[in-house]
Amino acid sequence: MLALGIYREAQFSPGKVDADAAILDRALASLAEAGIETVAVRPDTHDRYPTGDIDLVLAMCQGERQLERLASFEKSGALVINSALAIRNCYRDLLGAGLMRAGVPAPRGLVIDLATGERDVTGLDSARGLYVKRGDLHALGPDDVQRVDGPAALQEALESFARRAVRRVYIQQAVSGTLVKFYGVSGGEYFAALPEYGALARSLELALRQAAERAAAALGLEVWGGDAIVSGEDLTIVDFNDWPSFSRVCDAAGPAIARRARSLLCRRDR
Repeated sequence: MLALGIYREAQFSPGKVDADAAILDRALASLAEAGIETVAVRPDTHDRYPTGDIDLVLAMCQGERQLERLASFEKSGALVINSALAIRNCYRDLLGAGLMRAGVPAPRGLVIDLATGERDVTGLDSARGLYVKRGDLHALGPDDVQRVDGPAALQEALESFARRAVRRVYIQQAVSGTLVKFYGVSGGEYFAALPEYGALARSLELALRQAAERAAAALGLEVWGGDAIVSGEDLTIVDFNDWPSFSRVCDAAGPAIARRARSLLCRRDR
């Protein structure tokens, strides 16, 4: 049995290249300890491996060409974590709709196609604050997520994205409260919630876990993470990611990813 690990493209990993590599390496090491042959490659070299030779792919890549290759691995019978479709579901032009399907608490948001001159944000209240985010992948630079307050600031932000030839943006209503980073592996293998300060009440942690697991299932993800905002007894999921770096919990999450992969392989081979 051969497991192929594909690192994330450097341009999609600003400031986190080493952390992203570390979680993939930790998961592959756990698979190797279980007797599975492993190899790790850069995303621009995985086509050197014939699809029929691979049983398992652990994929952190995100580019469209790489997703096409992942789909080829899937068609050949390999188990791919996360699948090409699940990764694509986390592009921002699809993510908001996916969270709505999951029925999890999430801010109102909409996708704007700047290339058509669209600027209508009916249903959002710029006076209460908005976040304007590039509408494809997650932030690739400091200007890819902008907090704006008021109509003038919103229009200025939209024009700044248009000048950089970003075709679509996702505009999301701002939510006030405490930021909580969360990380998970499906199948009940792992979950961690890390507030920016203080401790999270047990009831809120359980509610966040349940909501995040529903979201992961709706998006098709096995390895995932995101951001939530907690205010009193209320929580809101404001972002969701395919395979984050797990940098603060790498030692625990890596083996959990390997366990999930082995479990799914066993289920597939029954």
